[in-house]
Amino acid sequence: MRPGHEPDSTQDAATRAVAVALHELMAARLGRGFVPLALLFAWGAADVLRGEAAWVALGAVLTAGAMLAYGLRIVQRALGRQRVWMAAASVGSLIPAAYALYLLGWLGLRALVPPGDTGAVVSAILYVGAGVWVFRCWMNVVEIERLAQIMAPGQDEKGGAA
Repeated sequence: MRPGHEPDSTQDAATRAVAVALHELMAARLGRGFVPLALLFAWGAADVLRGEAAWVALGAVLTAGAMLAYGLRIVQRALGRQRVWMAAASVGSLIPAAYALYLLGWLGLRALVPPGDTGAVVSAILYVGAGVWVFRCWMNVVEIERLAQIMAPGQDEKGGAA
């Protein structure tokens, strides 16, 4: 190894180690985050088979895609890479929070206001729980982004080296 290239290789090794650690953390968080989304997709698919709206199933798929894209964006930024799709992933990051609020507020709490039969109340409580669960999973992904900003402080907002 040439003396002039040792700092770069050490920095590259450290950057890669941080990116691998973030990748493993993100995979673990997304793996746990996909559990409520899979359950909601199944619940939404059952609703579609009963002739109801497909928003629950569609929202679960869009939320899973948005969470995956945002997780990939975090790892790519830790490596100091900027990709074209990263802007779309940033905008798409609104989908999980909006879906959680839709489950929590619209399908859950709104259905509890005029108390109906027992089935409607149980369904509303389940939607509130699902909305909180999805929101918590999304916050875990956002926490990994904050960790990435702490672990790789040499990255600016555009993903390049500062």
